[in-house]
Amino acid sequence: MAHEDSDKRSEGNDQGRTARLIPVKIADSLTIDSSDKNKFPYPAEYEGHLGSVMISYDDITARTAQLARLINEDYKNERPVLICVLKGASPFFHQLLSGLQDLKQGFTFEFMRAKSYVGDSSSGSVNISGLDYSHLEGKACIIVEDIVDTGLTLSQVIPTLQKLGNPKSLRVCTLLEKRISVQRHPEAESARMAISDRYVGFSIPDQFIIGYGLDFNELYRDLKDIWVISELGIQAGGNI
Repeated sequence: MAHEDSDKRSEGNDQGRTARLIPVKIADSLTIDSSDKNKFPYPAEYEGHLGSVMISYDDITARTAQLARLINEDYKNERPVLICVLKGASPFFHQLLSGLQDLKQGFTFEFMRAKSYVGDSSSGSVNISGLDYSHLEGKACIIVEDIVDTGLTLSQVIPTLQKLGNPKSLRVCTLLEKRISVQRHPEAESARMAISDRYVGFSIPDQFIIGYGLDFNELYRDLKDIWVISELGIQAGGNI
């Protein structure tokens, strides 16, 4: 009986943890009136390139604070190593660190770049640069990403860091997770299963988004809010 009670408590804890990690869902049909340029400012050279705001800076800030609280609850007696995946995650990363500082959560941090090579030119491996693996050994580590779409790159980054860095634990915190079609991207299902233990800010529809670190050919990272790019912006190909 005691064993059964213990199993039930463990199952209840797992369900509770799952509930905590449910992301904020952005509806497919959501539209935000983005006409107020004082509320949603952007550089003049982007005129016509932006469709509508998907997530405002205020909503990003509020959700990031919630993620910081979740991390604080899980790492109260530890100093996790937060690993920023450059360049896109940088704005989210710094805001997340600020939220952890407000909660008096100790941490250290590292930066890395990850590039996944696929197709005829490689075996589908990932190239990681800028990271000192010795700083991860025996530590609780959290990879901080801007967005997870297919999850292929992260599904390769994680085993590489586990093998070369030998961390005590390794989890993912991403601002965005895109709802993509498994029929169109069959590889995504197994890739996402490999990164199942993750903090997620927002679940978003499968649209072309830019801003708040997200780019198109290195443009639009400087936008304060997260926007859906316009047809003109797509046609411009990341040129102004």
